Amino acid sequence: MNRNTNLINQLRLELSVPIGKGKDSFEAATLHVAKTNDGIIDDWQGFSNIDADNNFAMLAVLGYMHEWNSGHLFVGVRNVNEDFFTSDVTALFQNSSEGIFPTVASSYPIANYPYSGLTLYFDVTKGGWTFRNSLYNGAGYNGWKAHDNPFLVRPKKDGIFNMSQLEYEHKGGKYFAGAAVHTRQYPINEDGDMVSADESKGKITCGWWIYGEQSVWKAGDKNISCMVQYSENTSHQNACYRYAELGGAYQDEKNECGLSGQYARFQQGSEYSL
Repeated sequence: MNRNTNLINQLRLELSVPIGKGKDSFEAATLHVAKTNDGIIDDWQGFSNIDADNNFAMLAVLGYMHEWNSGHLFVGVRNVNEDFFTSDVTALFQNSSEGIFPTVASSYPIANYPYSGLTLYFDVTKGGWTFRNSLYNGAGYNGWKAHDNPFLVRPKKDGIFNMSQLEYEHKGGKYFAGAAVHTRQYPINEDGDMVSADESKGKITCGWWIYGEQSVWKAGDKNISCMVQYSENTSHQNACYRYAELGGAYQDEKNECGLSGQYARFQQGSEYSL
């Protein structure tokens, strides 16, 4: 294939086995990625949030899920993409924010695709409100070796990472506010890359975000929604410390399409994408 073209294929295999007579289950999911080329443009975020190195059988989910009428509790291996930034319009764009906001994804080596880590996750819903929280090892992994696997727990070296989000849904609108806290700081080096865990600092930093999606027109199964997002990181020494996106999407029973514009402020400068 032409070296100026990159084709990425992602295959996800899932398994859910009910446990007992209730709603509990054992869950598993693996990811398999194959691509034709490495990066073909010199962008900082990456041209697609499914872009990853060629890999077979990366573990995305493996654990126990307990479900009750108003919430869920999960213990095991998981990544942030299972539970956060998965709303309808946000999930539509295979954009360059790595699936989640770069103020978080580019600032910490967390369990963000294609990496996972040991996780304690829960969510609770009451009326139109939902609160979700996830506690992770401070770094994510996707290998099957002794020092590179998602079962590692190393709070002294990797730190501890926590994500919390409050959601509200009302009259065709979905609104979100959240924060991610990491107990170690990973500044970037002279080449613009995140430093290793050995070079990280024992300092608490935080990334926060707000975003909303609102239906502005609806007729039968046809729907047009608008979306606005904003996020910052409290440390300007981290790779990305400001992010914003504005967009919209059309959806019907068989089709989805949308357009969004993004702005991200990195240490190296500002990046705009459409």
